[in-house]
Amino acid sequence: MRTYVTPEEHARIHRRRRRQALGLAMAVLICIGIFTVLGAGYRLVASLFDETEQMQEYEDKLEGLVLFDPLPFDGIENIDDLTLRQAAVWGCIYSIQETQGNFDNYAHDPVTEQLLLPAVDVDAYLARLVGPSFQLTHRSFDMDDMTIEFDEATQCYKIPITGGVGYYRADVVDLFKQDGKLHVTVGYIPMYAQGDLIGTMSDTPTKYMDYLFERTSGSWYLTGLTESATKPQEQAASSQANSVVMMEPDQLQEAILSGVDPDAVSSSSASSGQAASSPASSETPTGELARDGAASEETQTASSADASASQAA
Repeated sequence: MRTYVTPEEHARIHRRRRRQALGLAMAVLICIGIFTVLGAGYRLVASLFDETEQMQEYEDKLEGLVLFDPLPFDGIENIDDLTLRQAAVWGCIYSIQETQGNFDNYAHDPVTEQLLLPAVDVDAYLARLVGPSFQLTHRSFDMDDMTIEFDEATQCYKIPITGGVGYYRADVVDLFKQDGKLHVTVGYIPMYAQGDLIGTMSDTPTKYMDYLFERTSGSWYLTGLTESATKPQEQAASSQANSVVMMEPDQLQEAILSGVDPDAVSSSSASSGQAASSPASSETPTGELARDGAASEETQTASSADASASQAA
């Protein structure tokens, strides 16, 4: 028996299929939207907690100072003048090298081929580090093995051709706020120079320092330097080793054989030693009393003998 579909039923079936297809497409789009929103939220939260970019920014700012291992100071006006000048010039040079890759855009002395570093670039570098209100009086200065000459006519520093300077490379390991100041914990990685080459002996910092920044006009500027609570691995291991209680060899061997805690044995041994010393001290007066008693008996015996001899006489 053949079944016939009326035009109205045929149209109703097509409308239902279209609604089903539209509902499926909307469900797929909703799922895609949900996953997109979740992914964007995850990336946003991750970016809020990721300090990699900020740590790299402070490494670039502090590179010039870390190079010359400045002494702790409170207030930028109290920093050593030579250290500040070295940091300003060489920090600016390292910053140009990091951002531009070379010094092709800078003039060179036609005779000595020395780099001519404009004073305005040094001022700009210092403004980012310590704030625009700080002004450095530009002049020539001497370093360990070179002289940095300042040309008043061109207002430029003449930088000698050298493979590199400085003692340490900066490695920012932590950022935290305390007492209204931003603490930037920097690891000092030693550098070595051999001929025209300069490099690091190891990627492990040998010490840590906290650079202190204060917020002014919406920006953080350097105001101090202090020792960090973070310590190198060698110092931490040494401190832990110094906290170990030393034991006598026979006590240690006995503890190992009996399978007990050596620290407990050390404590019990110390207590036993104190207990043993206490009876020894209490026995001394007892012995003295015994000797005094024997001496008294001898005296009494001698007196009785003398009395008997007198009566016999």
